[in-house]
Amino acid sequence: MRTFAGRLPVFFATTLWMLALLIQPVWADVEPGDIIDQSNFERIEGWVPDYVVDWVKAGDLTMKIGTLSFDAKEFWPQEVRDNWQANEGLYKIGEHNAIVDAKTGEPARGIKGLPFPEPDTSDPTAPLMLLWNDIFIEYWLQGTYREKIHWISVNRRGVEKTLILDQYFTHLDPAKSDLDYAQLTIFRAPFSMAGISTLAVYPLYTPKNGIRYAYAPELRRVKRMSHRVAGADQHFGMDNAPDDSWAGGPKTNIEEGTYRFIGERDALIPYFPADSRKIDWNEKGELEVGYASTGLEMKLGFDDSGSQGAPWHVMDVIWVKSRVYVLESRSRNPNYGYGPCEGWVEKGTSLSAYKRITDPSGKLWKGAYSPGQAIETPDGKFRLVRDCAWVEVDMRRDHGSVVTGPYRGGTYRKLFARDVDQKLFTRAGFIKFCK
Repeated sequence: MRTFAGRLPVFFATTLWMLALLIQPVWADVEPGDIIDQSNFERIEGWVPDYVVDWVKAGDLTMKIGTLSFDAKEFWPQEVRDNWQANEGLYKIGEHNAIVDAKTGEPARGIKGLPFPEPDTSDPTAPLMLLWNDIFIEYWLQGTYREKIHWISVNRRGVEKTLILDQYFTHLDPAKSDLDYAQLTIFRAPFSMAGISTLAVYPLYTPKNGIRYAYAPELRRVKRMSHRVAGADQHFGMDNAPDDSWAGGPKTNIEEGTYRFIGERDALIPYFPADSRKIDWNEKGELEVGYASTGLEMKLGFDDSGSQGAPWHVMDVIWVKSRVYVLESRSRNPNYGYGPCEGWVEKGTSLSAYKRITDPSGKLWKGAYSPGQAIETPDGKFRLVRDCAWVEVDMRRDHGSVVTGPYRGGTYRKLFARDVDQKLFTRAGFIKFCK
């Protein structure tokens, strides 16, 4: 059994890091047009997590400081704007980290817009409010949507392997289902993994059981599993674990997470690109983004033979001054694979921009960042800032993994998709889809 004395080094290391996080050097500053590299890395200290400073100091990352041509805080769909005032104070975080009605304490369903438009940071549940907003952006605000993405494993020599996935996301009608949101994923490449599929259906009320089905072509059968996964475990040799896709802790085990608000601060946030993406509704009432419809391609370090940096970093992002909320997450599960983690969430957009991941002893292990991207329609009814990539680096094994979203050759994202049957998110529909 570990004594308190045995935990003192971890306690003091964590405390010192938090103090350093909140004390931003007054001499560290950048301006649009600056290029930050090994020669002047000190200028970003305090503006980004420590692991990003280390990457720049080592020559792995060069940062281009820029400005956005739009106000990211204004990029919300009409549905969010229409319900902004009505939702203020309507919901709260109850037991088990679930969203409940603020008056009755009953589980909340049928939420329109964002459940927590402007979280009060003096509320100890504010970190969870930010994270629930992230889930609503992903599953509600973009309608039912589908995408094809690349997930790339990269070492110092270049690409090791590329996984190609089709994904479908939706929220469910509370009048027709007792569960609330769902995700279906199917591997298309490489050949050895093609056809492997999962369907996960989640509840908003966290103590409630969801559903997960898995299908393997070799077995020609669908197996039911718990919707809760070991979210800190790596998959398929990649550096990304499921819980690393947001700024919080356990994602499918939300009730296991504990949170603490560390503070609000100035920060440099990655965006791709500096302008918002103008997209128009097609004849079906859908919105299409990504490489297939726009030709916009995300270049990584290994795409440039002359690059001196790490091959896993996104080359054409800019880093802009903004404000972030910093939160600490932990898991109550003694078998959880991570120690305390810190997430940086952009104020005004709920973008999960950074995640600092430690091992169970509290030592820095991995670092992640997700560039934001703004899209808008000419009529102004749909405007949204959302992450468009996910870069994660395991510093111990000097290795990176990148989800490029829909911005590589042959990839796409279709929002408010009309060709996705809601029956797909049922057991019968999933079995038919797989076979």
